[in-house]
Amino acid sequence: MFAHSFKNTLKTLLRQRTLVFWGLVFPIVLGFFFKLALGNIDAEIQFEVIPVAVNEKLLEDEIFSGVMSDLEEEDILEITATTDDSLVKDKEVVAYIEDLDKIITSGSGIQETIVESIMNAYSHNQATIIRIMTENPQADLTKILEVESYIEDTSSSNMSMVNTYFYTLIGMQAMYGYMWGLTVMYQYEANLSTEAKRNVVAPIKKYVSLFAALLVAWLINMVVIIILMLVVHFVLNVNLGDQIGPILGLVSLAALTGVGFGTLIGVSNKRSMDLKVGIGISLTMAMSFLAGMMVMQMKIIIQRVAPIVNQINPVALITDAMYSLYYYPTLDRYFTNMIWLAGVTIVFIGATFFFIRGKRYDSL
Repeated sequence: MFAHSFKNTLKTLLRQRTLVFWGLVFPIVLGFFFKLALGNIDAEIQFEVIPVAVNEKLLEDEIFSGVMSDLEEEDILEITATTDDSLVKDKEVVAYIEDLDKIITSGSGIQETIVESIMNAYSHNQATIIRIMTENPQADLTKILEVESYIEDTSSSNMSMVNTYFYTLIGMQAMYGYMWGLTVMYQYEANLSTEAKRNVVAPIKKYVSLFAALLVAWLINMVVIIILMLVVHFVLNVNLGDQIGPILGLVSLAALTGVGFGTLIGVSNKRSMDLKVGIGISLTMAMSFLAGMMVMQMKIIIQRVAPIVNQINPVALITDAMYSLYYYPTLDRYFTNMIWLAGVTIVFIGATFFFIRGKRYDSL
């Protein structure tokens, strides 16, 4: 009977064209639009050498001049020696370093801030050295003076801001799996459909057939998530990392979360099927928005204002887990997200069984 229910549910779900569209086709199409719209963002935000004018008198200091030369060699600054701030006024450079504590800038953008940060760090180190030598002339200053590089690149290779949008897309698709769970509940809750009434009176334990049907929904959702990830990785050239085991673990749990979300929507109220589908789409899109799908900074804003929202938002948790697998060398953040996602899933499934437990029907 388990195999019979499994096979029939599989046929029923795969025949639902609407489910196949929203569960698989729509996210893939959206992924192609993302690629078209966001493909050039990384090229536009690449770091450029910052043109800076420096007072000639400052460059007479060998130590300061050496620091400026190192920054030029590392393609951080492009130094022009001068005696006035005319280059700033003409906007040929972004800043004029007139003195260690006096910087004239042409604006207040990122490049100006970087120049100011470099000079603040230099002044701070200079003051520290003077204080140490005053207090202890025999002190060893090698740790302060021996600097191999002013910028250390510890980022992941091929780091891309665009990746986050696709990670959010994967999270959204996982939650669109609610449709599979919702459809299953309409097959086994007698107060929801005629087909469910027939299944209730069938000579098989309800929970056996329901488990078989939910297993089908879970497996289908897993497959469509994997298909999307393959398209994103191999067709759209978005790097998802190489940690296959943790990725499959995340896919398995995320697929179950989506199905559990759907079962809860299905049994928690007696609204029409169309209305419940609309509720699911609306909630999924809201979760995707809060996770940064439409505005990347939204997830950061939520983290500052109400971090608990990110901890209970399944799309945000899936996105962050994917992000951590690609950008972080350890799995600590990944496991934190998995624990929270498992908790949300348990709440969905637990609430589902709360609504369907012990139901009896006077007549069908």
